Amino acid sequence: MNISAYILDYLKQFGTVTVPKFGVFSLENSKAVLNSENGSILPPSTKIAFHSDYQVLSDDLVHFITSQKAVSKEAVENELQIQTDFWKKKLQADQVLEIQNLGTIFIEDGQLHFKGNRLESDHPDFYGLEEIHFSDINKGETFETPKNTEKDYKFNKSILWIFLFIVPVLGMLYLAYTQKELIFGKKSFDDVSVQTKTKRIEKKIIPVKVDSAQIKKADSVKAFKVDSLRKDSIKQAAKTWRPKYKTRKSRWQK
Repeated sequence: MNISAYILDYLKQFGTVTVPKFGVFSLENSKAVLNSENGSILPPSTKIAFHSDYQVLSDDLVHFITSQKAVSKEAVENELQIQTDFWKKKLQADQVLEIQNLGTIFIEDGQLHFKGNRLESDHPDFYGLEEIHFSDINKGETFETPKNTEKDYKFNKSILWIFLFIVPVLGMLYLAYTQKELIFGKKSFDDVSVQTKTKRIEKKIIPVKVDSAQIKKADSVKAFKVDSLRKDSIKQAAKTWRPKYKTRKSRWQK
């Protein structure tokens, strides 16, 4: 019974598998790597990871093998126990254990390590990339892409039109910035200031010239009125005044 093949099948279907009293295998994503052995670049894919655990228990793998192969559960458990015991002893003796279809377990500086196999995957995350060999690249086959003269002509023509459009616009903007009065005329606030100045001038008080003859005439009228008032006051005073003593008849006239 090829136990490692059943482990791989279970792993591809469910992503992780527990091998009783041995450990847990799982799948994880792997980036593109450089394979120095054959001089190639391996595309992104999935690879097998392993965590050693001699105390773990599970019946999932046993049930899976039983369903795949028409044998009893006890027979599968015995076969699985024999296989895992062999792996443990070989790893302890040689410090290295290569498990077919899965990867290699090795002990280094007292630590257990696992180098899992990469699996070919059609997962959409990897875009179906294939392995690239440097030998194929170094063959020196060069491919010259045919020049598309029509596209170049359209591109050059578009550049020409853009140039012809931008230059006049830039010239107009320059003239508009440097010759504002020539293009747009003088600023409106100058006219407003002129109008306000004229209005202020118009509002100035113009002195009225008075004729000297009229002034003399007015002064003479005023003097005449004053004289007449004085005369009236004198007459009034003369009428009201009477002598204090009556004229006495002469004593001598009897």
